[in-house]
Amino acid sequence: MTGRSELWKHRDFLNVWAAETISVFGGQFYLIAMPLVAVLVLDASESDMGLLFAVEMSPFLLFGLLAGVLADRKERRMMMIVCDFGRAFTLAVIPVTWYFDLLTWPVMFGVAFVTGVFTAFFDIAYQAYLPVLVKRHQLLDANSKLETSRSSSQVAGPSIAGIVADAISAPLALVANSISFLASAFFLLRVKMRQAIDKKKVHKPVLPEIREGLNFVFRNPTLRGIAGCTSTANLFGSMFFALMMLFMVDSLLLSPTWIGIIFAVGAGGAVVGAIISARIVSAIGLGKTIVISAVLSGIPIILMVLAYPSNAIPILMPLWFVNGLLMVVYNVNQVSLRQAITPIHLQGKMNATMRFLVWGVFPIGGLIGGYLGETFGMRTTILISGIGTLFSVVWVALSPVMKTTSIPEGEEGSPAT
Repeated sequence: MTGRSELWKHRDFLNVWAAETISVFGGQFYLIAMPLVAVLVLDASESDMGLLFAVEMSPFLLFGLLAGVLADRKERRMMMIVCDFGRAFTLAVIPVTWYFDLLTWPVMFGVAFVTGVFTAFFDIAYQAYLPVLVKRHQLLDANSKLETSRSSSQVAGPSIAGIVADAISAPLALVANSISFLASAFFLLRVKMRQAIDKKKVHKPVLPEIREGLNFVFRNPTLRGIAGCTSTANLFGSMFFALMMLFMVDSLLLSPTWIGIIFAVGAGGAVVGAIISARIVSAIGLGKTIVISAVLSGIPIILMVLAYPSNAIPILMPLWFVNGLLMVVYNVNQVSLRQAITPIHLQGKMNATMRFLVWGVFPIGGLIGGYLGETFGMRTTILISGIGTLFSVVWVALSPVMKTTSIPEGEEGSPAT
């Protein structure tokens, strides 16, 4: 990309960009505060944390494919607005019930599940909306800007969230997340462009629509390779992430403030990843960038077993930085490639199918992580998680992704070259 980006003059994209940035900033309060509530208020065990993580992510497995059909039938912007309002009011239940001493595990699970439902529908509509909002040749630029902005929010968000959780308690810190979702909805309401809806599709049977999305992904070797790689990485990675907060608090004896700072350092790595992603692609090609970032992604997780209370800060900070960098480099490029080779009318179903496949494994990984954590200990589980993540690269290494040099310039939906 050379010269001044034309997206700076794209008013609707700027509003969506602002909405996503604010939403992600507030999301850091959820990322820090929700598991802290489970650990510090409800005294969670390894199996409790695994189950909570599984409940949070299960809507992608249960409703992901349906969300894709709706995203291709309904106005995606309006779906996102409804989900923002839904998440804002659902999350407010946690601080209210805690304040009146009514917070229990059923309440936690209920809020986690309902919030997960809204998040599933929002994310699928959001990824399908971007190719409608910007032109095809702007996708890499748009995704890079969104990732840079999201990552920048993630730098400040976790440290502030950790300090707030320390100062006023983890449950009250979730109020900031509710406010961020309301602000996100405000900016989305300012978007003037209206998506054209094919009214003929509205009354079609749902199952054939779902099957169309599944067939499109499984019959496209590029999408199939990306789905396999990301699913494998997420399955093993979720075993670690389900236990992450418990590991930091109970095993490493870290305070919420230090946890927030470590997360912020990881987000700094994500910022760097978003900034250098295009340069890496220019130097070695799109496919090799995806493959190399995938093969390296398990190493930071493996090395985290070296952390103990005496050395936790100097060990975790660089590992979290590298982890954030690799995740963003992989995601910016694989998402852009997916969007570029998918026709507009299939964007919702494609993204839903991908979300179903790559996020649907999260609850499975969370449950496995909780079980292994209680049976063999958290360090052994983290080691298994990192080693398993390394093998995810096989999917893309053996697919056409490896030979892809750039975003294809042919017709939408054409094979990657």
